[in-house]
Amino acid sequence: MISVVIPVYNEAECVTAHVDVLRPLLDELARGAGWEIILVDDGSTDATPDVLAGLAERPEVTALTHAENAGKGAALRTGILATRGDEVLFCDADMSTPPETLRPFIEALRAGADVVIGNRKSREAQIEVWQPKLRTWLGLRFTWLANRLLGLSVSDFTCGFKLFKGDVARTLFEAMETPGWSFDAEILARAARADLTIREIPVRWRNEADTRVRVARDIVRSLAELISIRRRLGPPGAGPAR
Repeated sequence: MISVVIPVYNEAECVTAHVDVLRPLLDELARGAGWEIILVDDGSTDATPDVLAGLAERPEVTALTHAENAGKGAALRTGILATRGDEVLFCDADMSTPPETLRPFIEALRAGADVVIGNRKSREAQIEVWQPKLRTWLGLRFTWLANRLLGLSVSDFTCGFKLFKGDVARTLFEAMETPGWSFDAEILARAARADLTIREIPVRWRNEADTRVRVARDIVRSLAELISIRRRLGPPGAGPAR
């Protein structure tokens, strides 16, 4: 069974199209084993709650709600802990990574990986619309700092397209304590400390304008979150994550 979790915040205009694309794809890839889509509204203030209520009337679609905005990591934790699948994907509502990317990810997972993550930094990645130069530079700095602090060697922490074995996903997200943008770093650090196999796959990706991003605010928050993760998990080589 395949579970797909999509965190949603003020994305009433795009989430229906995403579900419509996913349904036939999941029918194909699940091979009769079943699938589910779990949408998590993280305190939206637009028409998203009404849209999700309508989508939840469809078979295999569930809508969960946070009364207030708690952060992307928190929304994913809620959704992933509600999954039943043997394979669990999370992806962004705006389809910045095309849903059909799931095909090679499923192949990699079934070939032995525990976690498969999208890589936009590889030469083989296809970037259709780039982020603004400042955000690209900040992303590179975040990657460098997260690797240094957490003892990892990950090319792209924050691509919003990641696939897990089901039990792995639920175990990692149950332990995860970072509600904000740096949650990926904690998840991957915990996976590495558990000696799980992490595979990166180049993806096709396009930047979607996001008016919710506040660069100065998010820089400070991300740095604070990384420091907090390091304190909780200890220095590299400290043993299994607590």
